[in-house]
Amino acid sequence: MDLINDEYFRMEEENGSIFITVLQKGYSLNQLDQLVREHPRISITKFVELKTSLEQAISEKIHIGDWKPLISISISENKMIAKMRLNVTEAQLQSECEKITADIMEALSVHGITNGIMETAVKQPIANKEFVVAKGNSALTGTDAVVRYFQLSDRKPTIREDGKADYFDLHFIDEVKAGEWLGEKIPCSDGVPGRNVLGEVLLPKKGKDKPLFYDHKTVEKVEKNDVTILKALVDGVVQYKDGKISVGNHLIINGDVGTGTGNIQFDGSVTITGMVSAGFSVRATLDISIQGELGISGVKEVESESGDIFIKGGVFGNNITLIKAAKNIFLKHANECTLEAGEDIHIGYYALGAKIKGRNIIANEQKGKIIGGSIEAKGKVSAAVFGNRLERKTFIQVEGFNRFELEHELSELLLRYKEKVFYVEGLKKQLESFEGLQSHLNETQLKQFQQLKTVYEDEMIEVSFLEARRKNVMKLLETKGEGQVSIQVAAYPETTLQIKNQKKHVQTLIKGTIYCDRNTLYSE
Repeated sequence: MDLINDEYFRMEEENGSIFITVLQKGYSLNQLDQLVREHPRISITKFVELKTSLEQAISEKIHIGDWKPLISISISENKMIAKMRLNVTEAQLQSECEKITADIMEALSVHGITNGIMETAVKQPIANKEFVVAKGNSALTGTDAVVRYFQLSDRKPTIREDGKADYFDLHFIDEVKAGEWLGEKIPCSDGVPGRNVLGEVLLPKKGKDKPLFYDHKTVEKVEKNDVTILKALVDGVVQYKDGKISVGNHLIINGDVGTGTGNIQFDGSVTITGMVSAGFSVRATLDISIQGELGISGVKEVESESGDIFIKGGVFGNNITLIKAAKNIFLKHANECTLEAGEDIHIGYYALGAKIKGRNIIANEQKGKIIGGSIEAKGKVSAAVFGNRLERKTFIQVEGFNRFELEHELSELLLRYKEKVFYVEGLKKQLESFEGLQSHLNETQLKQFQQLKTVYEDEMIEVSFLEARRKNVMKLLETKGEGQVSIQVAAYPETTLQIKNQKKHVQTLIKGTIYCDRNTLYSE
């Protein structure tokens, strides 16, 4: 087939190849290039032969290139995209639009492209330029399972104003009744299949399943409308132990502790709606909440072995009362009593003649007063007022810490914690795999599953320990310097402040923050 035929040369196509016969010299390579551009299907591949032929005009038929197809189609390796190129001029495209559209559809069919064909690309193709003509539909991965648990109340003391009086309030124990909601799991979905441009089905990935971690003795699992719901099996208080939600024992005394109840000793949490009478004691393994507005007076002992203590009305101790908590103590006021906490002690209004010991001692920064007695803290003591106008002797001692050593310990804790969490996450993923296949497991696999759960629970105990220690160290490192006393309003004469081995006897009214850094006291 003749393509170009003039006085200088003849160019023709034969069996998909392009040949040139140069009849006379005088036609440059640049001129030929301009001419070839008008024929998009011509592909010059042998430039040396073409150049030699034009220069020598030997009148021999020389192979110089290939004849490109009208339509070129390429399919991506993943078969998700098909691209097309029309080897035509813009004028040809306009004049032969209907025919070229039909040719496109035929070419797509020949290549097996049946899915995701783009209508605009077919009806309004582009001349002599590659464009996307079809796109496959990717498979949609299923959504992961969604797990929610009961959120414990945030134990933060608040001082509120009602226009007449201040009061110390705290939502302390999260009580539930049997049958109440404790958590749920919305299952993972299967996902949506896709198709590539060849119409082949692409199977989706199922979303990740997630196990529910709960105490089987106190929490039950119920299936409802494809949702797995956790419900309390017994009345009690919500708690998290070793990474699992559970319901702890809860003793509620509706009224006062006294001759009608005797001393209280209970494995679990205790709520007393009234007060504790003089001479009686309350001991519990978990949290203790004494909600009577009048507080307690002359009580022998209130002790929580592993939890917090909340006394809404405060304590009148007559120097015989011991309030002791493994974690935190929250109370309105403390009169002539002993308070000991493994973590922090929060005082709403005042401490008068009390012996107080804890990690941090914090009285309300606007109205909280510490008057008389002795205060021992590990990290900091904060109050509005220390001592009083009568210059009652008040002793504040902050043991302090070595910041460098504590920061080093924190680095090691974080490393151990990160390694342990990574390991536990691996165990968790294995459990998730087993969880979705429980009904298909044989006896050996079920045994492996139970062993894995035991290992996971043991490791979670270690994680909980590391987390508790990490929080404790970070809480101390919030302290300014290596020990701090914050005086928000005033400290009166006869107040003695000791941070580490450095003492300061207050002789005139002072306020501000006093802290120790490298065995030197600073104030600001």
